[in-house]
Amino acid sequence: MRLPVAFIAALAAEVVLLPWFGARAGDAAPAPFVDAEILGPVAPLFRIESMALRYTHIEQSGRGFQSRAGPRGGPGDEWLRVEEPELEVVAKQGDKLTHRLWVPVDIVTAASPDAIDVVSTASRRNEAGSVDWTASYQSSPETSLAVRTGLHGEENWRSWNEGFTVTRSLAEANTTVSAGANQIVDWFDAYNLVGKRTDHTARASSSATVGVSQVLSTTTLAHADYGITLQRGQLSNTWNTVPLSDGGVALEILPKSRTRHALSGRIAQYLPWEGAVHGSYRFYVDDWGIRGNTLEFELHQRLMRRLVVRANYRFHTQTSADFFQTSVAPRFKLATADSDLASLDANAVGLKLSLDLPLRSVRSLHADLGMERYVRSNDLRVSLFSCGFGLLF
Repeated sequence: MRLPVAFIAALAAEVVLLPWFGARAGDAAPAPFVDAEILGPVAPLFRIESMALRYTHIEQSGRGFQSRAGPRGGPGDEWLRVEEPELEVVAKQGDKLTHRLWVPVDIVTAASPDAIDVVSTASRRNEAGSVDWTASYQSSPETSLAVRTGLHGEENWRSWNEGFTVTRSLAEANTTVSAGANQIVDWFDAYNLVGKRTDHTARASSSATVGVSQVLSTTTLAHADYGITLQRGQLSNTWNTVPLSDGGVALEILPKSRTRHALSGRIAQYLPWEGAVHGSYRFYVDDWGIRGNTLEFELHQRLMRRLVVRANYRFHTQTSADFFQTSVAPRFKLATADSDLASLDANAVGLKLSLDLPLRSVRSLHADLGMERYVRSNDLRVSLFSCGFGLLF
């Protein structure tokens, strides 16, 4: 049976127009589509992963021949105090890009630079701040790339750094290899013996590193890396002095270049009583004649479900630079009396408590409290206290 053309047209119009105008008078119109139904759920452009605040107090005491804050001919006072608040924010951009912003501020009070300022005490205190940004891109489950940029500023110092690191996982993530490079440029003031700024000077430091991490067993992880740093320019801070054999003092003179090598290894072992032990060794050598060996141990122990304690001990020994002297003839080519470049042994011991609590509004709240005591054989002592607070979202 053939249907009338008018009936077919009316049926088609009803099928097409029904979703828009309703089938009959009095029927409710269908709800409009919302964005989520059309586009699917839309993730925010940036997601804050964590925020952390830290405060560190450093107190240093001792005496060194590079400081003029003492009797003529030295050694002088190396007293120093640092107050350092820090802010760290980690944010996720999409699924593959992670940003880390780190902002430390240093308030430094020191006797050594102030001793050359014979007019005022303006050099005794110095404020410094930095902005450090790292962006990490996870291009695949096995490969990631990180780029780091930083700026540092203080009264007499400017510094810029730029670097990158590439990391690749192999053998089902049992092996991880990494390689990176970093460039630092420092631009700062030069002083004469009476503490007057005479000019600006600069230095450049270029570094490259390679490393490998290996899973040795289900409870053991090992890591090794090698780094080289090439430095050029003014390698002094421009106010360190050297005592002269005639009773006077002169500004130290250092080589215009320095090549530094460091080889280190680390192993971490899980302990069946909810703990872990870490051991590391570092060998250092440079073309100034310094040879250094550093050995460190850390013990991590869970005391309660949310409370972890960490104890650490570090021993360091080194030879002096070839041109280190505590008394030199008035006419010299190279000389330093800096206690950091002397032959020395150093011991450090530290303790840290960490607490992690899950909260209803955030994934976890983190708090920690730590201290470390550092003592050196050439009359230098440092005490460090720090506390931190953070939220993991």
